[in-house]
Amino acid sequence: MKIFPEHPRGIHLCGNPDWDFLLHLDIDILSFNAYNCGEIFVKYREGINGFLDKDGMFGWGIVPANYDEFIQESADGLIHRIETLWRELEKAGFDLPRLLSQSVLMPATCALMNPDGFDTVEKAYDSLKNISRLLQTKYLQPSM
Repeated sequence: MKIFPEHPRGIHLCGNPDWDFLLHLDIDILSFNAYNCGEIFVKYREGINGFLDKDGMFGWGIVPANYDEFIQESADGLIHRIETLWRELEKAGFDLPRLLSQSVLMPATCALMNPDGFDTVEKAYDSLKNISRLLQTKYLQPSM
């Protein structure tokens, strides 16, 4: 029985949980730390496919909000990281346009406070917007 059937239900995890269990839950959105756990996550292809088949949405947490990780990254490096995960799924037979249509980019972690206060978190969200625009231009623009 769904308590709030008119609202999507989701979960966000910063760690590396039991992916098979999560992919089979009755949830609509699975947000996860693709930055640190993406290479493991993409190995759960059967569960990922089943989640997509039930119209689930993935929140790919690709931009770290932790100071130590964030300062080591660039937009190009993060784009390369997420595209590597997507390419691995595509090579395994996933339809990339379908996968992307059921995906959204998110921060990798829930870090709200860092040694620099909130500055890293604000920069992480700015970086996320920039990366999202770049990937939308690359993947969602109609070809001419």
